[in-house]
Amino acid sequence: MFNLFLAVSPEIFLINATFILLIHGVFFSTSKKDDYPPLVSNVGWLGLLSV
Repeated sequence: MFNLFLAVSPEIFLINATFILLIHGVFFSTSKKDDYPPLVSNVGWLGLLSV
């Protein structure tokens, strides 16, 4: 059972990281308070940290 968890955990991490980056990008890019900032550098750094 533990081996199954070890085999599946990278996929779970990648799916969670993808969803977190997507949700962050959607909310941050549509933020009127922040005057709709460009996301290239912000999501790029988050993507680098998630790898």
